[in-house]
Amino acid sequence: MPASTVYTGRVTNWPFLCLSLFASILMVYNMHMTPTRWAAPLYVLLILTLVKTVVDSSLRVSAGPTGLTVSMGLLGLPRARVARAAIVHAEPVFLRESPWRGWGIYRRGKRGWFLTPKFGPALRVHLASGRTMTISMPEPAAAVWAMGITP
Repeated sequence: MPASTVYTGRVTNWPFLCLSLFASILMVYNMHMTPTRWAAPLYVLLILTLVKTVVDSSLRVSAGPTGLTVSMGLLGLPRARVARAAIVHAEPVFLRESPWRGWGIYRRGKRGWFLTPKFGPALRVHLASGRTMTISMPEPAAAVWAMGITP
């Protein structure tokens, strides 16, 4: 097990973030030009959509001997921590694009949590509680090595 190695990586889905911001600006312009009695609820919905977009579009992962820390969003909030003692098995996987598989932050029944802003390399972590987390990161094998998990 490495003595003090820590892996950090960031994954950002820039096309999705830019497209969402452009669509939001266009929506605000349209709502401003055609005022209705639904304007206030639409602005609230727009703000909630923007917050969800910012949280889903970026992910920072830090892995080391103490475990795994995942900071979501451009500001690093919310944050998820998994202690090294709670990790039973970790394996690098590759998430292929598929019309049936989404990206973002979501949970799928028995398949567990997906923290995947974009497709590509990812780390699948099996926890002692029986749950699973799949986390996008540039180099999942380096994260496994930094946590001291042997195959």
